[in-house]
Amino acid sequence: MKLPEGKSRLDLVKAGLLGGLAKRGRLVVNLDRLVEDPQNERKTFRNMEGLIASVKTLGVIEPITVTPEGDGFRILTGHRRARAARAAGVKEVEIIVRDPEDELARRRKSIVSNVQREDVGPVEMAEALQSMLSEDPTVKTQAALARVIGKKEEWVSEMLRVLTLPPESQQKVRMSELSVSYDAMIRIARVKDREEQASLLDATLKGTSVHEIRRRILERKEQGRATERIAEHVGNYTASVQGPSGRGANDKMRAAVESLLKKLKLNHS
Repeated sequence: MKLPEGKSRLDLVKAGLLGGLAKRGRLVVNLDRLVEDPQNERKTFRNMEGLIASVKTLGVIEPITVTPEGDGFRILTGHRRARAARAAGVKEVEIIVRDPEDELARRRKSIVSNVQREDVGPVEMAEALQSMLSEDPTVKTQAALARVIGKKEEWVSEMLRVLTLPPESQQKVRMSELSVSYDAMIRIARVKDREEQASLLDATLKGTSVHEIRRRILERKEQGRATERIAEHVGNYTASVQGPSGRGANDKMRAAVESLLKKLKLNHS
């Protein structure tokens, strides 16, 4: 379609000349005209059953925000609602059309929106933050990124730490139907022992609360700090070993003491 002189595609959309029926200053369009944003931070769509059921009963209550793209519209916010509408068999949805934006500006707004709502998984959010650091020339440091998204620099650093988890652990979180809190993932990512880290992650994915995860991590730290001394005497000699307390640690220390005693006995005889 040839555009009238001095008119943009968005002007015609707003005027209702490119499809859609004006409704309270917005548009109602065929769902087939909406395409998902390939750069959307959300990669995993969890717990859709309830939303689909709601859409079947009440429709899509909150309009989907879009920007013109080709003969249709690219979704800015409302990817879950759009998917639920398709699954529910809805043919038309209400949209709010926004002016096209610079890609980086749009990405910043999308990430900020999701940060405020914790609306995407922790791994996906960490990847989005890393992509801003890598691709946005106006965001070169974690401090600058923190200012843009309205968070403390420490929070940004902790979220990026999530990407240090093993790839298989990150994939488990991505694919989990259970929503995992940012706080839980940050705390698990701080754990240096990979086996302990994996154990805590499995517990989280089975529904263990953040409070319980915190307790387990603290308990493990306290165990690491606690020490015990084992000593044995042979004549004028004393063999002693000091190390972490606990049954397994005690067995190792006692074995070390016995080894020392054997050497002392040989020297004493």
